[in-house]
Amino acid sequence: MTSFKLSLLASSLILAASAFSTPAFATNNSVNLANTMNTIHQKIDDRIAELREYASDESNVIIQDQTRYIKVNNSQYELTQDNYIMFDLPSSYTDGTAFRNVFDFIDDDWEISWYGFGMVLVNKIYGNYNYGNGCLIEYGPRGDVYTPTGSKHLVIETASCGVEEGETLTEKSFLGEGRKLDYSTFGYESADNFSPESVAINRDKVYVGNVHSSFSKIERFDLKTQQALPAITGFTLNGIDETYRVVSDVTEHNGRLYVASLSSNRVDIYDTTNNDNIVMSLGTGSWSGNTFDKTLTHPHSVAANNDYIFVADVSGKISVYAQSDVKQANHKNTKKHAFLSLPESNSIYRNLKMEVVGNELIASFDSSATYVFDIANIEAGQHLIEPKQTYAKTHRRNVYESARGDVFTGSTSGNVELFPAGTLVFTDSGVATPSTQQYSAYFDINTNTEATSKVAFDLAVENDILAMLQDRTVLLADIETLRIHQSNNTVSYTNDIDLTGSDVSHTPLLFNGESWESLTTNHEVRINRLLSGKQTLDALEITSYVAQPTHDLTVEARFNNDGAWVQLGSITQLDAFSSFKLGQTLQDNLYYPTANGLQSVAIKGLTDLSYLPANIIDIRLTSKTDELVKKITDLKPKWRLRFGTFNTGNWAKITPAYAREWMIIIANFAYMIDSPEFEHLWFNYRDSIGQGNNEFFGNAGPIDGSGGNFTAEDYKRVYDEFMNRDLINLGISTIGGGLGGGTTLGIDTWNYYSHYYNSGMGVVGHEFGHHWGSHDSSFSNSSRGLQLMTQDLHQMMIRCQSLPYLDDEINAFYKTPREEMYNGVDHRFRTPRPADNVNLVEGYFAEKPLLFVR
Repeated sequence: MTSFKLSLLASSLILAASAFSTPAFATNNSVNLANTMNTIHQKIDDRIAELREYASDESNVIIQDQTRYIKVNNSQYELTQDNYIMFDLPSSYTDGTAFRNVFDFIDDDWEISWYGFGMVLVNKIYGNYNYGNGCLIEYGPRGDVYTPTGSKHLVIETASCGVEEGETLTEKSFLGEGRKLDYSTFGYESADNFSPESVAINRDKVYVGNVHSSFSKIERFDLKTQQALPAITGFTLNGIDETYRVVSDVTEHNGRLYVASLSSNRVDIYDTTNNDNIVMSLGTGSWSGNTFDKTLTHPHSVAANNDYIFVADVSGKISVYAQSDVKQANHKNTKKHAFLSLPESNSIYRNLKMEVVGNELIASFDSSATYVFDIANIEAGQHLIEPKQTYAKTHRRNVYESARGDVFTGSTSGNVELFPAGTLVFTDSGVATPSTQQYSAYFDINTNTEATSKVAFDLAVENDILAMLQDRTVLLADIETLRIHQSNNTVSYTNDIDLTGSDVSHTPLLFNGESWESLTTNHEVRINRLLSGKQTLDALEITSYVAQPTHDLTVEARFNNDGAWVQLGSITQLDAFSSFKLGQTLQDNLYYPTANGLQSVAIKGLTDLSYLPANIIDIRLTSKTDELVKKITDLKPKWRLRFGTFNTGNWAKITPAYAREWMIIIANFAYMIDSPEFEHLWFNYRDSIGQGNNEFFGNAGPIDGSGGNFTAEDYKRVYDEFMNRDLINLGISTIGGGLGGGTTLGIDTWNYYSHYYNSGMGVVGHEFGHHWGSHDSSFSNSSRGLQLMTQDLHQMMIRCQSLPYLDDEINAFYKTPREEMYNGVDHRFRTPRPADNVNLVEGYFAEKPLLFVR
């Protein structure tokens, strides 16, 4: 760069000094930042090309004093002789109005500086003006932007993109609005006639392979018009009409659509850049013949890259064709290049999907068996090339690589996961590295409700549209993205949230008179978010499943699972068992102070959204003065609590009084499981509960070996499972103690009042343990293991007065009218334990006190 240019930019450099002249940058996000830079660069390049094309038509050009101009959005811009748009010197070098009128996709995160009738574009968060080794985009309409290889019109530099040390810039993507394409979309009379087996997207068109033998065709849907297009039912080539009998797979690559037809014994190739006209077919159209030559026998999956086409049929192998052989002259007469061994592909009933990811071909069966082939250099020949890895059960049903190189996987649990390029590595039980994004919730525009996606049998992605094949529908969902900037700058922010205003709606929870249907349908809460909130685009909901009023609360939000907590406001008092909804919104690009006051966080992109899922923003309520709030905030257990629909046999229907008391019991139980005392007892089980003799053991009993006595690895694994257990359905049992197992956790009626005094929590521990083991294991043995451990620890915490709830007058369950209870109250169970009664856990900690206890 010349000194003249640097001096010309002096004012903008001084203005940007605080943002861009830091001594060091954190580059851990450099790949993502470079991708963002490249995206903006490409959009600018496309817009310049579009305007040059527009200006090439002289009827669009305005000539004044022999100078050529065009108008963009009613503003006039001068042109160079080769139709590059020029910008007049603004009143300020950083006045971006004229630039943003042309490049309307450049938001306020970017600083635009004028230079030489062009511009320099620098991101305010991670950009810098270190020319030659910087992080910027520069446009010069005269083609005078210097580079070591010669001057150009548009240049991008990404070498030093990075945020300041201590800052982070992350992206959170999720599904926005979604719509379903079903049989009616394509004009079928009934759902039975539409059996979609595969989906592809290319050039704003969705292609769906209908496998139904009587209606087999490739349905098409136009994303721009949101209307169905005429289906591809066959083609005519070389004077021969070809139709379809069972379209088993469709996929696309580089402007071509590949269609595998099981019973037609062909793979047809269409040109999506030329109105989907036929190019040629692989296979001969007959199942009989030499499958090591030209014949395909019932092909059921196809994939492609720039070099090869891969076709799996029922011959137990994948045929590899060279792309160079794809020409009309080779129609139905193409020799195969090589072969990959896939013995499991041996039946027309195998459901297989293949995808090229980088230099690998991934073959995924519906059993989630996965084969990975190295396809970097495939030698021609008839020998079967073995996969470089095979995995018995990855729990991933299919894989899709986007044009950007990101990889999407469809899990057998229903989630779609996103892995950055080069990071997807399978194991025999899943994946080696976690995904960066997971997609499940979306807003169903057909029903105007939030919905959850099902298992996707095929995937396709183009731009920001995700297509998922599930059941007999194709779900098309927008992929939305928010950016979260954690800045080193501190800010002040005060927001007193008034829950008594006329515009605030109040809903009581678990109230007397609430129906059984409502109790079992309308309530779900995480044990570590008994005080929580939900932020949508237009409202904030504050919810308390706490049994008493709470005070001096701070509403805190976290925009990423591992991001900083920020302050959204404060609440003086929150009623017990209640929910409030008010019209408080998050402000786009507003920096909120972090909970510790040392940084600030902004969320960017909210104004572009039509829907914000409830699970994107985690909200908790904290307090510096309320002791109950301190004890129940951010417990390590993350259990998802509901009230079960149990009502027959040894079960009684849940009622409001029992439901409220369950919230007290489960909070105390979770607090105990979260405690350092429990952790110490668990990891020192042999010395503590085992009294120096016994280990915790599984269903195989107290023996060494699988399912028997625990090892150090077992203790660690099960402890983590205790904390991360998911759904628990709470209920009232009538069997005498309790019932548990799977997602079930029920306790008998006497536990609901006795737990304040002497007994009851051991029953909870016993039934909680049934999720893992039987009565023959330490998980649910009546005299040892988890029941003894939780019973004694609970008694100790009552005596130490350390539990969240200690006063049975808070809910006063024992005063519930007799007609609203399944059994009366036996007041003998409401008697404190004698002072001289010292249990096993108390005796242990008396001898070996912890340095830190609650």
